[in-house]
Amino acid sequence: MGEVYSFKAFQSKKEKEKKIQDPRTTVAIYRSVVYYVHLYSDETYEHPLEHLTTNVKLATVLKNDRTKFLKTFAALVQHWDLPANSHQELAKNRELAQFPTLGDLCIYIEKKVKDL
Repeated sequence: MGEVYSFKAFQSKKEKEKKIQDPRTTVAIYRSVVYYVHLYSDETYEHPLEHLTTNVKLATVLKNDRTKFLKTFAALVQHWDLPANSHQELAKNRELAQFPTLGDLCIYIEKKVKDL
């Protein structure tokens, strides 16, 4: 006897896997992180994507300003429609130590987006 498969369930699972593995998501996350870090930093670059790479120290770019980091983080949470409790995972008064580089922040956002 043959098994009965739900085509809709199979299709939605396949679409979800495709969305998670889409390399454009990684690029979009990087671009959004660069955009918001650049927006809240004092540094001005004509082409921030060329200057703000994944190994740039956030503390340097944001001048060790915790408030600027929190604004950047809040903007990213809102941009990616992440759960409101994402702020609770931040180390109190040690956020810049928790995310030393721009790449670390990208990886965190990517993990959260994939968990959605």
